[in-house]
Amino acid sequence: MATPSLPTASMPQTTPHDAFTPAPSTELSPSAAARDAELSTRDRIIDVAERLFAEQGYNGVSLRAITAAADANMAAVHYYFRTKEGLLRAIFEGRVVDMNAERQALLDACFPTDGQVTQPDVRQVLAAFLGPGLRMGDTDKGAIFNRLSAICSVEPDRTVKNIVFGVHDAVARHFVLALEAACPHLTRDELFLRLQCVFGSMMYLRADNGRVARLMPDASGNGPTLGPSSQTLAGMLDFLAAGLNAPGTSPAQDRSD
Repeated sequence: MATPSLPTASMPQTTPHDAFTPAPSTELSPSAAARDAELSTRDRIIDVAERLFAEQGYNGVSLRAITAAADANMAAVHYYFRTKEGLLRAIFEGRVVDMNAERQALLDACFPTDGQVTQPDVRQVLAAFLGPGLRMGDTDKGAIFNRLSAICSVEPDRTVKNIVFGVHDAVARHFVLALEAACPHLTRDELFLRLQCVFGSMMYLRADNGRVARLMPDASGNGPTLGPSSQTLAGMLDFLAAGLNAPGTSPAQDRSD
């Protein structure tokens, strides 16, 4: 007796492509992973160097200390930055881009676009230059950079000064020109002295080194602390605008001498 044949199950048709196409991988390709690792190493060196420079000063930190804290080797520092000076330059060039762009846009807004020549407002000019730097301190990384910037601005090392001044000079000159236009009542020498006070106030507040708090302890020995950047900026503008708007002690025409 013939054995009955079993019914044949219908199987879904597959193409060779369907049968052998692997599931999409979420892993990075070797080249992409290597690029990410390089970026991670570079950024890690920058972050560690920035923090150590802010804590100990540029000349108080060695490249060996930076590489140890960043879990990197000296070859990586030489590859990405060449020298310690190059590392400091990379820190400043990377951090100030957004701040300087905001400063420039705010300074441009101090002048009318309709071609009319009007005297800009002192308080608005000050806010345009000082505000972006203070607001940077609202983040942890920004606060570290603010301290570093303040420390480096009074660093006697000419190399350090050249790096710091170089990344800020273009927009800072626009700020000075705007204040000259806003303060026609001041001679050049008077404006120079008051600008020294402006820059000194800005750097001391950005450094926030605790010196003044130490001099004003309460009953428990604790000194005051700075409030949010908006509050600090408002008080700063009240103080500095009053100083710049105060009458000069010399005839205004002497300013052009």
